[in-house]
Amino acid sequence: MVIAESRVECMVVHRVGNPTRGEPLQLSERTTMVDEAVSGLLLDGYLKGIVSDRKKHQFVHETDLNLNEIYHYTRQFFRGEVDFLEVSQRIAKHLYGRSQHPNISAGDLLVIQFAGLSDGDREMRALGVFKSEIRDDFLTIIDGAGVFDISHASGINPRLIDKGALILEHGPTVYAVDRLSREAKFWLDDFLKALRVPDKASSSKMLASVVEQLSGEIEDPMQQARFKDELLQLVESQPEEVQAKALTAAAERFVPREQVEVALGSAAESYGFELDDEARLPAKGVAKQLEKTLSRYGVGHGISVLLPSGITLKNIQSQNDGEGGLSLTLFLNKREL
Repeated sequence: MVIAESRVECMVVHRVGNPTRGEPLQLSERTTMVDEAVSGLLLDGYLKGIVSDRKKHQFVHETDLNLNEIYHYTRQFFRGEVDFLEVSQRIAKHLYGRSQHPNISAGDLLVIQFAGLSDGDREMRALGVFKSEIRDDFLTIIDGAGVFDISHASGINPRLIDKGALILEHGPTVYAVDRLSREAKFWLDDFLKALRVPDKASSSKMLASVVEQLSGEIEDPMQQARFKDELLQLVESQPEEVQAKALTAAAERFVPREQVEVALGSAAESYGFELDDEARLPAKGVAKQLEKTLSRYGVGHGISVLLPSGITLKNIQSQNDGEGGLSLTLFLNKREL
């Protein structure tokens, strides 16, 4: 996405509370004046801060994409069926209806119309939807006839996005971020109904997390070590790319298929997308991720050791001295790459 020539067309601010606490929805009846300085902050903070491949998502719906409220409302706007103020109020009402979780804070909702964006082939518009839940404190210097005083002010930091979405004019793509998702994952799941679009980097990281989870479920230390070695060797034997299903198939030789499916499902929930079995991922990238996640080896008795890259566990001998003392002898191998 090219945003170098982008500009702010108009903006409106609504205040969205939490209805479960009796907090109101306050809708603006007109757009906000945006001068050159404010426009520069919006472009440099909100727009640049959200356009990233790591934040690329796609609108979804269980039955029909047109039943996704935010997708439907914004399509109406881009087709010229509703004006900017009307679509912003519909978005605010939808957000208010989805703010039922007790941990959702009230905040200011900024809806911004951007123009001049480009996907490389065509220029397009976009709607930015940003909710600010946290106000920052600032100190300002006041110059009064040669005497400098300090005053306190509170405001929104446009370079720190609490919750945001950039909805493009064409297609179901939306850039989205939720910095406070630990409290309540309603922004992506309930409000936007959007899933992350996987790229090779995120898919590689997700696959490594699945392997790490499965490794931790293997109780026998030596069986766990063989599991790790086999998967690392499989990845490192590939010249350029490795297929995701090759690693899951190798994992099934050590753990039941059901455990693999549970681990994949858990990772899909965490990462916001499902891993494509046919995905071909960069072998070096996957190997690097696996080296990080598989460096810890369980050696029994609730003890784990962290081994350096290229070193693997060959065998373990344990001896109890009969007085409560325990000796562990680890035999290590240098893995051939």
